[in-house]
Amino acid sequence: MTVNELKTQYVPTFFTLAEFKEIIIYITNKSDLNFVMDNQLSKEESDLFLTLVNNFKSSKKPIAYLTGNKYFYKFDFFVNENVLIPRPETELIVDEILKYDINEKNIFDICCGSGCIGITVKNINSKFNLVLSDISEKALEVAKINLKKFNQKATVLQADFLDVFKKTNIIPDIIAINPPYIDISDQNISENVKKYEPNIALFAKNNGLEFYKILFNSLDDLFKLNKKLIIICEFGFQQKKEIKYLFSPLIVKYRIDFKKDYSNNWRVFTITSKENYE
Repeated sequence: MTVNELKTQYVPTFFTLAEFKEIIIYITNKSDLNFVMDNQLSKEESDLFLTLVNNFKSSKKPIAYLTGNKYFYKFDFFVNENVLIPRPETELIVDEILKYDINEKNIFDICCGSGCIGITVKNINSKFNLVLSDISEKALEVAKINLKKFNQKATVLQADFLDVFKKTNIIPDIIAINPPYIDISDQNISENVKKYEPNIALFAKNNGLEFYKILFNSLDDLFKLNKKLIIICEFGFQQKKEIKYLFSPLIVKYRIDFKKDYSNNWRVFTITSKENYE
């Protein structure tokens, strides 16, 4: 059976098109789907496809957890239920980091989970020092697996959010953060996400704004470490107004720039000191 025939049979009855593509990439080990769509699957590939179909039907687990793989920014990351599944919108943080001269700089990937942000940047330009931190030791084990998979090096630290700076003397040049930002009562979150993905990486107090409050209250201390510091942070697409309000007392000293993701939703903000513009 060809990949196109499987697509006709299983999309959208069992899988979304995105899920189907993930499975085909996994079982064929080819990321160029245009190349494989008309291909006949081997018996081994067909058997693996049917096994994944049966596992999905019985468990309803996200495909990435069934395969242990998730593509992020063209790189194939190992994932399990100890880390969030990397989302396409988070790739915007990588794009923002790559706008800067990162050679010989120190980049912190905080709340790193699988390490997909920092390791992706390393895969593109390895000439900087990477620090990965997370509150979850199990998540850091996944990040270590991905470091080994891509033959990259990083300092890996277990720490609760910004407490990482109490555990190291490394001076940050760029801090990338994808914090928990979902309100526990958010009705837009599917039961599958709540059931299988780590809640500690999803949900935050104060209507999902807890970590932004901590960040904004810590800006003076962070910029004392490096007045040229750049902070790049993801947020929920409906949170721009609240974040802008929280930040408003700081506009005399700091600059915040909001960016939209590839779906035209507000998704990332960058904070710099206004001294950099004077």
